[in-house]
Amino acid sequence: MLNDVTPKGLLSLLLVASPAAAVKLWATSYNDHAIYTLNLGGEGLTVTSKSLDCGSEPTWMTLDKGKSTLYCLNEGWGGEGSLTSYKVNDDATLKTLDILPTLKSPVSASLYGPNNNGLAIAHYDTSTFSSFDVKDTSSLSLSQNETYTMAGPGPVPDRQDVPHLHHTILDPTKKFLVVPDLGADLLRVYALQKGSIEWAEIDPVKALPGSGPRHGVFATAGPKTFFYVLNELSNTITGYKVTYAKGALTMERLFDFSSHGPGGSVPAGTKAAELKISPDQRFVIASSRGENSLMMPNLDPRNSTAVPSDPLISFRIDGATGALKHVQTAAAGGRNPRGFNINRAGTLVASALQDDNRVVVFSRDVGSGELTGVVGWAVVGEGDGNGPNYTLFDE
Repeated sequence: MLNDVTPKGLLSLLLVASPAAAVKLWATSYNDHAIYTLNLGGEGLTVTSKSLDCGSEPTWMTLDKGKSTLYCLNEGWGGEGSLTSYKVNDDATLKTLDILPTLKSPVSASLYGPNNNGLAIAHYDTSTFSSFDVKDTSSLSLSQNETYTMAGPGPVPDRQDVPHLHHTILDPTKKFLVVPDLGADLLRVYALQKGSIEWAEIDPVKALPGSGPRHGVFATAGPKTFFYVLNELSNTITGYKVTYAKGALTMERLFDFSSHGPGGSVPAGTKAAELKISPDQRFVIASSRGENSLMMPNLDPRNSTAVPSDPLISFRIDGATGALKHVQTAAAGGRNPRGFNINRAGTLVASALQDDNRVVVFSRDVGSGELTGVVGWAVVGEGDGNGPNYTLFDE
C-alpha cells in the first residue's frame, strides 16, 4: 500500500515490476509547450518523442481509438486557444492533421454523437460551451457555442466573478452532456439531438453555493446511475442520484463531504483537481493539490531524501445507495497532481505532477482499489513549475 504519513507507508513506496507488455501513454506539459509520448516497459517509464503542435499551453487530451486520432487542447493563456488533431501511429508517436483556433482557455473535451463526430469543449476563462465537427479529422470546424454571463459574483468572488466551465462529461446513455461550472455553481446540462452532433441546453442542476464544481464522473450500478462531482473551492465531493424521464436528466443530491471523506479536512490553499472512475464502475479516485500532506521515498535511487507529495484519494461506491466509502489516501508521486488517468484494465494509474516535472505510473489492485507500488516514472517538462498537467493511456 501507499498509505499516509508513516514510516511503514514510506517504506512501502518501492518500485515494483513493470508490465510484461509495453504500455504507451502521453503527457502534456505547459512549460515546454509539448505533448510527450511515453513508453512503460522493462526499463520503466521512458520518453520516446514529443510534439510541439498543440500550442503554447497544451492540456487536455481526448483519444478516439477507432479513428487512431488524438485531440489536444491548448489553453492559450496569451489570448487564443486551439484544438489540434493528430494521427496516432503504431508506436504512439503523433502526426499533426489539423490545428483550429478556438476561444481562449479550452480546458476539457468529450467525444459524442454518431461515430464520435462531435467534440464538446468547456472554456474556463471565456465562459463558453462549444462543440466542434470532427467527422473529418483533418478539417475541424466549429459547430455550436454558447457564452454565459452572471448578474454578479458568487460566494467566492475572486474565483466566481464570471461563469467558469471546467469539464465536459458524456452520460452513460450518450444522450446528455454535463458541464460543471465552477464560477456559477451549476452543473449545466445539454440534451443531444438524435442522429446529429447538435445539442440544446436544458435545466441545470444547482450545486452548493461556493462549492465551485470542477470535474465529475458518472457511475452505473445495475439500473441505477449516480453522478459524483469534485468541488475545487470547497474541496468536497458531492454525490447525486440520476434520474431520466421525459427527455430530461435530473439529479437528487445524496451527500457532500470532504475530498478526504466524511470528517476529513484539508490545509488552507488546497485545490481539489481531478476525479476519475475505475473501469469496473466500483471506485472513484480524486486528486488534491497544494496539501503536501504526505512524504514518499525519493524516486531517484541516488537520492535518499524523502520528498513531499499531494494525495490521490480512493473511494468504493456502494452500488445500492451511491454512497462512497474511503479506501485509501496514497502519495500521488509528488506535488500538484493536476491530472491523472486509469488504464482500461484498471491496473495502472498515471499521475502528472505539475510542480515536479514528473509523470509517475502506479500499479493498482483492481479488487481492493488501492495503489500498490510505482512501476515507472519519467522527467516531463523543462523549467521550474508548470510542468506536466494531464496524462492519457493509448487505448
